[in-house]
Amino acid sequence: MLANDILVSSKTVLDFPISIKSIVKEKGKGLVKCKSFSKAKIYNVDVRDFGSDSAVIIKYHGKYVIFYDDSEPAYRINFSIAHEFGHFLLKHNLNLPKGERYDCQEIETNYFAAQLIMPEQIIRAVQKRGERIDKSFIKKTFNTSDEAADKRLGTLARTNYEMKSRTEKEYDDLILLKYRSFIDSICPLKSDFYDYDYEEEMQNKRNSWL
Repeated sequence: MLANDILVSSKTVLDFPISIKSIVKEKGKGLVKCKSFSKAKIYNVDVRDFGSDSAVIIKYHGKYVIFYDDSEPAYRINFSIAHEFGHFLLKHNLNLPKGERYDCQEIETNYFAAQLIMPEQIIRAVQKRGERIDKSFIKKTFNTSDEAADKRLGTLARTNYEMKSRTEKEYDDLILLKYRSFIDSICPLKSDFYDYDYEEEMQNKRNSWL
């Protein structure tokens, strides 16, 4: 739910694709910086020691630096930085050897990055309006790679809305309210379309505020 909380509370995220560096600056509380691999030498860091081709987060003098490969496409940089930022926000152990716990951390940060960059709520809202949700739509709307789009579609296909907690459903409502204009811009409501379910959900949400 950490990604959902950022989507709701962020003052820098108003539409998509997101600017992950802006989010790091806003939510990193002054403790996290993003620097390209070419700047690593300034920090006396050899990024090859960390076994990552795309990005790595390290602790440096009590703060954190996310180093990323600026020769890669923007969509790859965006996801890689989001992944590493997830390690920071989730308070992961950055020195774990590869193994079961390491794999669990990687799964958590991949989920965090995917939800932050390609929010489930927006995808489902657009699908509900009749838009075909496929890899091309995901790539175009959120500026992602083929691989990321494919994995996101696979994850969403396995998600059961009814199994969500009350808190998760509340986040869904808040995200739909905040990004309604963006949703309208990428998939305008048809003149003969009225989303009764959406309006009922929003009214229930408004009633809960009373």
